[in-house]
Amino acid sequence: TEPYMVSFLLDNSLGAWWVTNYPQYKGILPLEYLRYAPEKNNDEEDQENNKEYKETDIPATGMFESWPKNLSELKMLDPCCGSGHFLVATMLMLVPMRMKVEDLTADEAIEKVLAQNIHGLELDQRCVEIAAFNVALESWRYPNCSGYRPLPLLNVAWVGQPIKAKKEDWVSLAGNDDRLFQGMAKLYDTFKDAPVLGSLIDPTKTVGGDLFTSEYTELKPLLNEALHRFETDDNKEVAIAAKGIVKAISLLTRKYQIVLTNVPFKETKQLNNKLQEFIFKFYPKGKTNLATAFILRISKFLVNEGITALVSPHEWLYLKSYDLHRKELLEKMTWKGVIDLGEKAFESPQASGAFTALIILKNTLPTSNTYYSGINIAPLKTIVQKVIGLKGDDIIKVQQKGQLKNPDYRIG
Repeated sequence: TEPYMVSFLLDNSLGAWWVTNYPQYKGILPLEYLRYAPEKNNDEEDQENNKEYKETDIPATGMFESWPKNLSELKMLDPCCGSGHFLVATMLMLVPMRMKVEDLTADEAIEKVLAQNIHGLELDQRCVEIAAFNVALESWRYPNCSGYRPLPLLNVAWVGQPIKAKKEDWVSLAGNDDRLFQGMAKLYDTFKDAPVLGSLIDPTKTVGGDLFTSEYTELKPLLNEALHRFETDDNKEVAIAAKGIVKAISLLTRKYQIVLTNVPFKETKQLNNKLQEFIFKFYPKGKTNLATAFILRISKFLVNEGITALVSPHEWLYLKSYDLHRKELLEKMTWKGVIDLGEKAFESPQASGAFTALIILKNTLPTSNTYYSGINIAPLKTIVQKVIGLKGDDIIKVQQKGQLKNPDYRIG
């Protein structure tokens, strides 16, 4: 993910919350990509014809009044964390925030941010290891900290961990406790395809029942105790795998104020049959692309009025095959920002041909007076030009409900 994309999405989510709740400390962060809403106009045409463009002092993505003001309660997740780019960038914003608000040293703030604020899930084990190292490295070299030192256990989990054991060996970890036996059986059934499904797994949907809601909260310490009690040389590998999956489930079933990620770009027809079948069953309105299935999954990670800020392919905003996905999001989510980056938004030659958008959505129902902020920098041909456009091009306010009247619900 390009650094400018990460900065724009963070500045207009976490940064917007910061300047709203702590305006007296606004200057401690650069927030060079934070955009402010233009003066309100009745419709798009009025704005385009308005000769003088002016911005207000209200962030373009909103005020985030319902988020907790206590920084210890603010939870962020990257469900496709890769090498940890969003995790590191979020940490580097939250540490100075917590130092200032809570009067902490750098070491104290880093420890609290790692333990309380940032969370990551990743399909690939090697990427999990790289992400953890990158977060640790930034923690050790942060200005005025103590350098290399022990850090809290990171909230980063390998969600693609395979279950290599036979089911009978797996459930034997429960001993003679029938309730634990049922819990371990459900864990097995849910995660047997984890190497393919990853963060798309939503235990509350794929298993059903109460195991992964209130009951799982009660069951988790019993599972951990059982894993410790019944771990022997003969089943050590099974027990270690189970502990990792319990950690992944803990992150998969939490709710977050902010979900930031670069969703995987791949049409569903290019995926293997198992993944296709899973998407068709659990995310039918997002079935055209892995990216759109992920967007629907991400919406379930959010608290009420939580924000997701995404790097996404842009074709789902207008192609006919994504019409039901657009309708679902227009009716169920409040759109806060649509930034069309167009082609050549990535430095990498492999990704430079991808047509890309930055999307910011809020987990609350829209009203008839809901407008989102739009910036079109697709015509700009270089990353340097796109960065300048993100920082300074005029914002167009677009009525969300009006998009439902467009042919195929295409996004303007």
